[in-house]
Amino acid sequence: MKHLFVIGNGFDRAHGLCTSYEDFREFLCEEYNVDKEACEVMPDLPEVMTGPKGDLIFDIEEAAAFLVGLISAAEPEGARWSDLEASLGRLDYAEVFDFLPEILDEDGDLDDWKTAYNNEDLGLALQIIVPDIKKFFSKWIDRIQVDKVKPKRDFKGFIDEEDLFLTFNYTETLERAYGVDPGRICHIHGKQGQEIFFGHGRNEDYTDEYMGQYIGAEDALSALDSLLRKDTRRAFKAHQGFFQRVGNGIDAVYSIGFSFGDMDLFYVKEICRRLPDQAVWYLYDYDKDKLPGYQQKIRECGFKGEFGSFHI
Repeated sequence: MKHLFVIGNGFDRAHGLCTSYEDFREFLCEEYNVDKEACEVMPDLPEVMTGPKGDLIFDIEEAAAFLVGLISAAEPEGARWSDLEASLGRLDYAEVFDFLPEILDEDGDLDDWKTAYNNEDLGLALQIIVPDIKKFFSKWIDRIQVDKVKPKRDFKGFIDEEDLFLTFNYTETLERAYGVDPGRICHIHGKQGQEIFFGHGRNEDYTDEYMGQYIGAEDALSALDSLLRKDTRRAFKAHQGFFQRVGNGIDAVYSIGFSFGDMDLFYVKEICRRLPDQAVWYLYDYDKDKLPGYQQKIRECGFKGEFGSFHI
């Protein structure tokens, strides 16, 4: 019988690849001369100007510094990035808008109309600059070298030529280090040199909340939420054929280096509804204390089989 391997970032890191979100932050700081300590305080938003051909331009190093500061403020561990995609769904723009001076009318009261105009301009600037985090991320991904990755003997002996692989990694570690047929691998979120799917999984509409806080900028900020969202349904649609194969003879699933993040449970549900009731889901025993939590999430995704563990 064929097995399905669900591969997460822990797999690449176990092979010595620097693929953590913290590694991405280091890339931004080194590539764009970002002062790490200065970014503990929110840097200024870069000025957006209109170029000679009507294109919108801004200083790329200033943009990188601003994004490092903005994201670090949303990260659970601050300057140490550990939850980047989720953080993109909880960015707090309050400090950015606080930089705007108050505009008073002739009576000394806040001028709501001019405040709204200023907020709108700032919101549009954010809408232009913040989505560039995806471009930075793609550039970093394409820099990761896998040619020298050495296979782990235990894992190489563990897999079979008929097995299928659902990988959430953007690298070709399976193809290069283990010689796995690309036709048996689904890079669900894309891979190096191609379009990648990257972003948060939040679907709530915060337009009314933005209107209450930053009147005039609500449309731009809502559009920004959409631009930063990961389109998991489009990713799934592009790989429907692979998921159909999961329902054709798969009797066991092995997950390794995969943390069952909320944004990825959509795919786990799609797997579970195609597995036979007697299937077994084997969890890699590296983080033994996390296994009960993983099992609960898999159950909530509709899994009816048994659980096991494995070690390589």
